[in-house]
Amino acid sequence: MKKTRVIKKKSSLKNRWLGKQSRLTEKNLNFANPVVKASYVWSILSDQLCDILGPEIHHQWFKSVKPLNISHNVLMLEVPNHFAAQWIHTHYHELVDVLLTVIDKRLSSFFISQSERKPQVAKQEVLESTTSKINSKSEDQNS
Repeated sequence: MKKTRVIKKKSSLKNRWLGKQSRLTEKNLNFANPVVKASYVWSILSDQLCDILGPEIHHQWFKSVKPLNISHNVLMLEVPNHFAAQWIHTHYHELVDVLLTVIDKRLSSFFISQSERKPQVAKQEVLESTTSKINSKSEDQNS
């Protein structure tokens, strides 16, 4: 027996988002926090991608995606490796951005691999530790 998929119309996706958005205001989640907003937007987007692409494709490409934050109207999403980032960008990026515009017209997405992100995090940690060492030395000298 052949399985058939039903693709939901854009309007039904928007209604689904509006329903979740109204529940959000009831829970008083803090959308000022870019990490909280990214996590919530990704949960909605992930559900929509599963509905449109089917569970097998969603599981293969989007299950391990982690929302990082929203900065300058860009939803930063982390994927396990560079290949996955390229594949999603080539095959699904346009769909992801269209679904994001249903949620918020200003949003777009960017997929980054863990290996590309970790050097930036490591540099930031080194910078922070160096800054704290310098601050503690200056405090010692001032005492």
